[in-house]
Amino acid sequence: MDSQSTDTLGTALVESGFAPSLGLLDINTSLSVPHGFEMPAPWNLPSRMFRFPIEVCCPEGERPRKLGLRHPLLADHPYVRHVEAALGFEIDRNGAPNRHGYSSGPTARWWHAVDLVSAGKWRDLLATREFTERACIMNAVTFGCRYSRYDDKKAAGYITTAEAREIMREIGATEPGERGRAIRSFSAPMVCRQEKGAEHWPINTGRQCAEDAAWGMIFGIEDGWFRYDRSGFLQWSVLGRERYAAGESATYTQASGQTAFAF
Repeated sequence: MDSQSTDTLGTALVESGFAPSLGLLDINTSLSVPHGFEMPAPWNLPSRMFRFPIEVCCPEGERPRKLGLRHPLLADHPYVRHVEAALGFEIDRNGAPNRHGYSSGPTARWWHAVDLVSAGKWRDLLATREFTERACIMNAVTFGCRYSRYDDKKAAGYITTAEAREIMREIGATEPGERGRAIRSFSAPMVCRQEKGAEHWPINTGRQCAEDAAWGMIFGIEDGWFRYDRSGFLQWSVLGRERYAAGESATYTQASGQTAFAF
């Protein structure tokens, strides 16, 4: 890594107050919007992309330190404009990939989707969907159905299935016709036992594409294949495990030993 005396950009960032030190700049690999910096809508949304819009590539060997935006549309971000005005040059709109070609831009697109769904601002996500990707939004739907807020007494997911359906409809997703088959395309239910003997039946979507996983999650909740535990984590229900084991059969055997129709 270059010495501080030759890392002119890093030194300028520290001297301008954009980073507390070169060491922390290398650890954070980004410039963050300071608390109290005025941010009008939509830039004030609780998205890590908006909070950390500029990625920093550390200097290495003959490669100097670089700055880049985590999304080209962040060029209009108030803090980005502030940093550019202070440094006197335009920050690369295409990110700051390292010598291996890796940039945090794709990860930031996921942040934007999952952060807004987790914050209950899925409508704002749809309004700012140009900052993310369709697959990221679908994966965020799966995440929002799978987990709940820690302070949610109902423990019923970050989003409801009705909200999940509206998101999927807005991004042009096509609902599959066979609900049971969509759920059974997930990995087979397998129990996880904790040290105290408590059982948990995690839902593994396997190698499903983002759209299929999201629909399977919605169907599973609506049809009772999945249920939330007391902590708000979604898992396979007894009904779901029985239905999965029955496969395409028109009937299945309940835990009580009775035969039931699979519809």
